[in-house]
Amino acid sequence: MERDFIAQAQEWISLENAKIPTLAAISKVESSPDQNSPRSVSWILDGSDFMAQVVLWDSGSFEADLAEVATGRVQTNSGHLGDAIELESLLGSARDWALRAGSTIP
Repeated sequence: MERDFIAQAQEWISLENAKIPTLAAISKVESSPDQNSPRSVSWILDGSDFMAQVVLWDSGSFEADLAEVATGRVQTNSGHLGDAIELESLLGSARDWALRAGSTIP
């Protein structure tokens, strides 16, 4: 059975945005059209002093970037997800980093 990482990611992000209003305020999700191959979803967390982006392809491949605007420091990670637990860990890491970096978000 093929894993639908795109749908799982979109559902997880939607639930987190509903639970955490400060997250929803900085969150943007962009999806490729369904007819594109490979399909992808991009989750962007954009604060005044930081930015995070996770791009996930339907194959399970991903790229994640965490950036600090003031210092210009960027952490990049890429890889391949094996299951839903790894997907939740990836998205949770971006969420947690953005909430820590944006702890002054009103």
